[in-house]
Amino acid sequence: MRIAHIKKHSKIYGFGNSFVIWTQGCKLRCKGCWNYSMHSFEGGEEISIENIISQIKDSVIKYDINNVTILGGEPLDQLEETIQLMKNIKSLNIGIILYTGYEKDEILSSSKNSVLSYADILISGRYIEEKRNINNHLYGSDNQLIEFLTDRYKKEDIVNGTYVEIEIDENGRIDMYGYPDDFFDILK
Repeated sequence: MRIAHIKKHSKIYGFGNSFVIWTQGCKLRCKGCWNYSMHSFEGGEEISIENIISQIKDSVIKYDINNVTILGGEPLDQLEETIQLMKNIKSLNIGIILYTGYEKDEILSSSKNSVLSYADILISGRYIEEKRNINNHLYGSDNQLIEFLTDRYKKEDIVNGTYVEIEIDENGRIDMYGYPDDFFDILK
């Protein structure tokens, strides 16, 4: 599976401790998309589903992970791999949050609809730059829909706010997650 990035523990991409997977490649290429570096299908790296599942299992133990969030890029542009990944995650009895730029009717009227059997939460819809809202907990533009497909999570679990995570690794490399540019504008 072509992967742009994996974050083994996050507090902002789900509920509690989340394992986050950004897929590489997106046919939709929404104007103003924050993850434009993930649009190309040539970037990222090829990682086996077995390897990803192994990393998730390790993170469940090490970081008390209780859900996996899959976003991109566009996960449904690697449909077979995403379904296989979700099937394997489901067997671990942890939650799955799936982001897609595809609209709900595009998913329902195609083979993409099989992802609905595995996701606990589906966040769907194109990112629309003019409808950007950094105060939404789990989605970036107000037109996007969040759908609770199982009873694992509830609407009350959502706590809106501007979330940013800053991570400094052992070599001093800094990674920022969320919408850091907007966050720093707010602080000015």
